[in-house]
Amino acid sequence: MKTKIARVLFIKVGKVTTTILENSKRKELTSGIKKYPVQNAFLTKTGFLDDEQADLEHHGGENKALFMFSQKTYEEINKECKIDLNIDEVSHFGENIIFSNVSEVDICVGDIYQLGEVKIQITQPRQPCWKLSANTNKKEMTKFIFQSGLTGWYAKVLIEGVVCVNDELILEKRKYLNLSIKKLNQLIVNPLLDEKITNEALSCKVLGKPFLESLSKRYKFQDKDEQFSFYHT
Repeated sequence: MKTKIARVLFIKVGKVTTTILENSKRKELTSGIKKYPVQNAFLTKTGFLDDEQADLEHHGGENKALFMFSQKTYEEINKECKIDLNIDEVSHFGENIIFSNVSEVDICVGDIYQLGEVKIQITQPRQPCWKLSANTNKKEMTKFIFQSGLTGWYAKVLIEGVVCVNDELILEKRKYLNLSIKKLNQLIVNPLLDEKITNEALSCKVLGKPFLESLSKRYKFQDKDEQFSFYHT
């Protein structure tokens, strides 16, 4: 199965920077979240060359080598939050790539895609933290992203190579039809929404370990789970 489902609108890379924060319980934002458009970049097993992350405990690494977003997701965030974040400038959510035509409903964990010279496999949704609110200067942004499921998604790199603007995203293999990024984001909010699929996710060998552990804890402790209280505020 080879199906063209989208094309690359923007590629973005950036260095770690520090921004002084006002009216915040944190004094500064040190992060690689600010990334800027380029026409092409070489994708390695741990991410694009010339791209950096500050918090290597929660970002980067082989299972989070590439963070992807979509034009549709940006449009929905702008609509729901009544703002106007432009996709053609500095990244507002730390995204490396913005695609046309697809969104969280169209992408499943375990999917294998051809993208330019590279081959990637989807690992998990992005788990939003307080830095999204700080970077967009919208206090409730992190909470909104978490509750809405407009998170974007991560992939690991199976074959390294160059990715260019206008490259096509070609689906080659899909094994976990029930585990879309949208569904997983619904389950992390409420794992009892569909316990059958929650248990399918918990037994999925390619689901990223950070998300798997969060979902397992969420399912076990339910309303008593406070794992997101620090990173969301």
